[in-house]
Amino acid sequence: MKSHLRGLALLICALSIVLLGGASTLRASPTPSTYCNSPAPSGRLFCATVDDVDGVSPSGHLGSGIRQADVEAYQFYKITIANMGGSSLTNGTMSVVLTDNFPGGAKATSTALYVPSPGAPTCAVVSTTPNRVDCTLGNLGANTSTPTIVLAYRTSTSPDVTSTDAAATVGFKEGSNGPNGANPATLSFVENTSLEPDPEGSVGWSPPGHHVALSTSPTFDSQFTSLQYNVPAGKPAFTATMNESLGQVCAPSVQCFGELVTTDLHAAALGTFSADSPFHLQLTLDFALLPGGNTKGVVLSHRLDNGDFEVVSRKCSASPPAPSEALPCLTVTVVTEKKVKLLVIDAWGIQNGGWHPGLE
Repeated sequence: MKSHLRGLALLICALSIVLLGGASTLRASPTPSTYCNSPAPSGRLFCATVDDVDGVSPSGHLGSGIRQADVEAYQFYKITIANMGGSSLTNGTMSVVLTDNFPGGAKATSTALYVPSPGAPTCAVVSTTPNRVDCTLGNLGANTSTPTIVLAYRTSTSPDVTSTDAAATVGFKEGSNGPNGANPATLSFVENTSLEPDPEGSVGWSPPGHHVALSTSPTFDSQFTSLQYNVPAGKPAFTATMNESLGQVCAPSVQCFGELVTTDLHAAALGTFSADSPFHLQLTLDFALLPGGNTKGVVLSHRLDNGDFEVVSRKCSASPPAPSEALPCLTVTVVTEKKVKLLVIDAWGIQNGGWHPGLE
């Protein structure tokens, strides 16, 4: 769930991706969800506002052999508790339990992994089965709110998972004071986060100080793509998307083949990607897609966010390239396994846009 401004930004983001030939799998509601208790007339009203992002990718290992990739994506729940009354609330606590959902209505303890962060300094894991995190809220003055609590998780690794439920329970000591307290004693609510099912798209929230790995399906068709990067500890979190499509967005001098890959990293703060911390884009294609079967002229057509093209042809001197090396650069290799032959293009860069393999 997102604010109106976030929703507008995501709409602009989605339109820009469509213009490049792809489609974002990120979905968000225009407003956060708000849940309130129902106190007696003399009781104390408090509410919880919850913000999350839908359509993030499940994590885990995909495929096997030379057709394999790893996804390491993240999700969040941003929770604010507001005391709506004229008296203080004391000794507040919050418990959040995650459950994974599957086709047919099946449920299981979530395999999402809690990631401690400065956004949740009073929260900690208390059990893995159930997947539970407890937070201390302390005292909450009249008509005041807690700082926003950011519960961060690496997304579920459960096969075939479709969504994750966060069941939260918030309580204050005044709940034990009968009708003159915060009656009822607790506020419980469930926030659902959908997980994207798109074999040609991948979405992840990117928290500071963590490695992120997005990937399309290695077994869906003749091409798959992975995008990996590290978010510097001093940079804010952001949401990234990557997808493949059949759109032709190609520099005039390049004969393109395979699918267009669109990376959307526009929400990253300035300096998140640099020569010291570039992103790594890897395109893996059936070798039969390469016209003529000669790798000598393989390049990447890169359409920048402003619509300009650059042709990435310079070969990296190392994999990964040294910080002193000019970016973007690429390497081109061929891998085989029994009768399967794949073309692998590895590129390192710092600028967003649309990427298309080709010959020049």
